[in-house]
This record gives sequence, C-alpha cells and structure tokens, in this order.
Amino acid sequence: MISPSPSPSNLVTGGFPTPHPGVSLLLSFSFSKPSCLNSQPAPFYILGSGPLAAQRAFAALEADASVVILGKGGLENACEELRWRVNHRQVDWVDLDNAMGYHNITLDAPKSDMDDDALALDNYFSNLPSSVIPKFLCITDTLLSTATRRSRASAISIYTLCHARNMSVNTTDYSDLCDFSFATTYRFPDSLASPSSHSTFPSFTQVNTSGGALQIAVTTNGQGCRLASRIKREIVTRLPRNLGQAVGNVGRMRAIAKERDQNPNLAQTSSSTNISVAEELGEIDPCVDTETASTPNLPVPQRPSRTHSSTKADSLDIGNESVAERTRRRMKWVAQISEYWPFEKLAAMTERDMKRYLEDECNKFPIPPVLPPTSIHSIFPSPPAKPGQILLIGSGPGHPSLLTVAAHRALTELADIVLADKLVPAAVLELIPSKVEVVIARKFPGNADRAQQEMMERAVKEARKGKCVVRLKQGDPAIYGRFGEEMLYFRNPPPFSPSTADFPPLPPTLVIPGVSSALAAPTMFDIPCTQRGASTSFLITTPVGKGGKALEMPKYERARTVVILMGVARLGSVVKALIASGKDDGDYPSHLPIAIIERASMPDQRVVESTLEDIECAMESAEVGAQRPPGMMVVGWSVPALWGDGNVNVLDGGSDDTAEDIERVRNWLGNGVRWRVREGLAPAWDMFNINI
Repeated sequence: MISPSPSPSNLVTGGFPTPHPGVSLLLSFSFSKPSCLNSQPAPFYILGSGPLAAQRAFAALEADASVVILGKGGLENACEELRWRVNHRQVDWVDLDNAMGYHNITLDAPKSDMDDDALALDNYFSNLPSSVIPKFLCITDTLLSTATRRSRASAISIYTLCHARNMSVNTTDYSDLCDFSFATTYRFPDSLASPSSHSTFPSFTQVNTSGGALQIAVTTNGQGCRLASRIKREIVTRLPRNLGQAVGNVGRMRAIAKERDQNPNLAQTSSSTNISVAEELGEIDPCVDTETASTPNLPVPQRPSRTHSSTKADSLDIGNESVAERTRRRMKWVAQISEYWPFEKLAAMTERDMKRYLEDECNKFPIPPVLPPTSIHSIFPSPPAKPGQILLIGSGPGHPSLLTVAAHRALTELADIVLADKLVPAAVLELIPSKVEVVIARKFPGNADRAQQEMMERAVKEARKGKCVVRLKQGDPAIYGRFGEEMLYFRNPPPFSPSTADFPPLPPTLVIPGVSSALAAPTMFDIPCTQRGASTSFLITTPVGKGGKALEMPKYERARTVVILMGVARLGSVVKALIASGKDDGDYPSHLPIAIIERASMPDQRVVESTLEDIECAMESAEVGAQRPPGMMVVGWSVPALWGDGNVNVLDGGSDDTAEDIERVRNWLGNGVRWRVREGLAPAWDMFNINI
C-alpha cells in the first residue's frame, strides 16, 4: 500500500535511516572451499542424534559442509536417517561416551561446575589436529518436545565452553543461548522433472542432485516458528513452479558469458595492455546476489549498427573488442536479461538460446535471407498470396488493465508473433497465448541500435510470410519509443536480397496508441503533471539522444513540471546539469522537489521523493537499496502539490522566494527529513486484475 504519512525510518537529523535493532543479520553461508585456500573448512558439529539432528545435517550437507554428529550411546541409538548417512559416509559419527576425560580443560570454571558432556566435548576438541579449528556447534537435543531433553544447566555449560573456544552456537529452543539461528527454507528444483530436494526418508539417494541454486528463507526472529513455516509455504505457492529452472539457466548463461573461464586458449591479456583479464574486469559481476543501489542500465557507448552492406568483420567489430571487454559486455547483458525477461522465458532457454542472446546478431545465428527462386520447381517459398500486417502497439505503463481494448485484442487474438521491447512487463506478456512466438529485444547497454535493427528486420521478414506481427512497446510508442524510425522503415524497408523485389508492398503499419508512462506514472502516486496554483505546463524530455549522445536539459521555469525519461541511470549528471551553478536564471533551485518513480502501476511500484540536492544520497541509501527499473523523474512544484492538505499556492507570489520555498519543502517532507519512500499498489487495483 502507498503510505499516507512519512516513513519513520529517516525521521532523524541528517535524513539517514534509523536502525531498529531486534532482527537478524541474514547471510547466505557456504562451506565450500575457496579456490585461493589450501586448507579445508572446519566441520559443522551437531550435538544430538535425533530427527532434528538429521534435518540440520541435511541442511549443512547441501551447503557443502563436512558434518560431524556428536552423539551418545552408540550409533544404534541414532535416528534411522543419521545411521544411513553415517553408513554411507555422508557424515561422521563421534560417540561422546568414548571421549570422556578430565584433562585439557580450557575453562577457568572449576571442574565441578561442568557437566560430563561439556567435559567430553572439551576433551574431544582439545585432541583435534591443529589444522582443525571448530567454529560451529548446533545443539539439537534441547528440543522442547523431546522426552530426553538436555537440561538448561547442561546447555549453558556447553555454551560457555564453546564461547571460550570462540565457537558460534545454536541451541534449539533456548534463544538466549544462540549466536545464530536457522531460518525456515525452501530450495527450488532446477528442473520440474526432478523431485523435491527435501524428500523424506527413505529416499536418501544422493545429496544435492535435484536441488537448484534458488533458496528462499523466512525468519520471524523467534516470534513464531510455526508461522514462519506457513509464510514460507504461502510464498512458495505464489511463485512460478519453474523459478528454480529460470535461476539455473541464468547461472549457465553467466558461465557462457564468462568466456575467459570457459576457453583456456583465449588470450589472458587485453589487446592493448599487459593487464590480466581478471584485473581488467575487476571481478565485477552485475548479476551477483546483492541489494546495493546499482542499476543494470549504466550508460555505455553504443556499438556500431549493422547494415546489410557491412562485412562480417565490420558488423561484429571483433578486432576492437578484447576478451575482457567482450566478457564485461556479456555479463551486463545477462544482468539485463535477469532484470527484464519473464520467468517463463528464462526457464525455457536452451543453451543454444543463451549463446544466441549473447552473440553479435549475425555471427553464428544470422537471420536467413529470402533467396531468389532458381526455377519453377524451386524449394524456396514464393511470396504469400496475402501480405501480413505489422501492428505497432503501446502496452501502457505496465498493469495489464491499462492496456487499450485494441491492444488487448491484438495480443490475445490477432498476433502470430510478438516482438516486444525489454521494458514490457511479464504481466502483459503473460496475456499472449502460448502458441504465439514472443521475441524480446536485446536492447542491452551499448546494443540498443543493433537490437532495434534486428527487431525491424524481423518484423518485415515475418510480415512478408503473411503473419500478423505485433511490435510491442511500453507506454506510448510515440513517446521516446523510436516510433518514427520504425514507421519509416516499415514503409520502405531496404532489400534483404534480390528476391524481395518480387514481394508486394506491406500494408500500412497500424499504430495503436498506449497510455504513456510519462503521464500515468506520476498519477499513480497522486502527482499531477499540471495543477492550478502549482504547475501550468509540463515538458517531457530525456538526457540521452541518438547514439547515447548527452542532451541539454531545459531551463528552469517555476510554473512548469519536467518529466525526465531514461535518466535515472544518469542521475548524477542530470542533477548537476539542472542545478548548474545555481546562480543563473535558468538554473534549478537545489531545494526543488523531485520524485523518482519506478515500475509504475506494478505491484512493486515505488516513488522516492526528495530534493535535487538530496536525491542522489536518497537513491544510494540503505532504505532505498537496489533500483527497480524502469524509472523516471518528475521535477517541479507539482510533486508536493497534492500531499496532505495540498500545496497549491506555489504560484501565488509569481516568483521564487527561497526562504518560503525551503519552508514549504520542510512541511512537505517533514522537519529533518531529506527523502521519503512510498511503495506498493493500492489494494483497490485488485478489482482490475485480468484473469488469463
């Protein structure tokens, strides 16, 4: 839901979020040995031999841990699963009854204050090889529902021992004796054909054979373990069943993209320097698990567009791209695919698809030309009796209910193939029948022009086969959607081969307008582009032009709202250009309100409201975290116009009054607050969900 009041997280001097202690630091921990180390990671020790110990052992095994079970009474007293794993050498067994001894005591406390198990553990740990340094102990026999539950006094004694040895401890059902805790987790399978990795006994075939890389974890921080399990189930049932397969495919694509790791014959230095590829890359991976404020849309130079007259070497420009540059480009493309493509398409990718998406368009998988017939018996196709139709459609800001009726019918009834831009959200693409081919543009950093050419060529090719081709764009195609380029291209496409002269002209392209994100996005957060008393006009602009060229920003006018598209990735340079020196008439005041709106009309939509001088700090803050493209900026006095009781007297004075305006901003954001974050779709939008 959209919060009607300022978020309390940054109601402090300086505007930075205030930490609220009482939760866990959630980490994903693996015991796999780093390639740079020669030593093996320390074992994961589990005290107890019941079913809970077996569960903890399984979780540790899936994290590549070497597991040691510390039990009593012999292996025959362990649960059936642990006996099976010990016999199959998946875990090690240590009987504490054989480790009793009263020497090598590491504690300052008298021997009489330690119970027998603590003494046995101390003796066992003291006699380990010097290369083995225990770090973790999980005490499982303190489970509340166990008849032979370990006493609290014994648990305290063991906990004290472990702390003296700098070991971290988890003590079941004694939260005050825990240095770490276990979240309730679910691991998605990498393939729908595989069974769940959490199958129960007796199917203990092999560890980690059917599980995928995707895990989710839920913790209530001790407030409701059973509720945490239920929440986990609810989350899992609402996520796509093939989500694990999608993650696995992205991982495989990353491996393909890291060309230097796959081909030992590749040169290990840049073409222009002696710097190693690894050093040149800096080991930066835009796909790693992170919630930093990074964006996959950082601007990069555009690569030359391919033309039909270009040679292969010219079009690929391989000679000027080093191994490191090629790997860096591909990793950025993987990040784009991860951010924008629907889960279904990610899950359905084959290795051939992955290579094709990462290659230059004509290197290994060219679009086959239409060849001229050699005789009346030629196997090559003749022109279709009826040419196809190209529909250039705007899909609106994102929510499927904001599609026009014409766009909805074109997608669900008329289309034979859909050529979609990467910004079209999955919720819209899901409306398309499964029999219709969907192609997503490879408009990745530096590749926008080439991808544009690919899509236009593909549209003409498919239309000449007699198909109904939907060219799908987000928002309205005429607002920075390269609408004009495509109209002119489709009206007079260049010849792909001599045979194209035999094809009749295509019917005129039909354009179906869409709801522009430039207008809809601010409206979703009650920000009017025009408002009496605050803004009498609005202007839509962008900081980036053809070929990635930087464009000049419009001058400041108090009564005008400026909507900036495709500029969030260039936020720093945009803000600098707007404020400039702050002394000229056309310079924007540093205290002027600005809103950055992300994924408007989608369930995870968000707006960050601040001032020009603080917006960069806001977007880099822990409160905002990772960006959620696509995003846009709204700059001007219309941003706070409808907040609270309204602020629609900005234009009453006719000119800027700095002191009054600063006070107006303070009343809007709150005293000492530098930015505000609102996110989520109002529940009333559920009334307009479209059933697929």
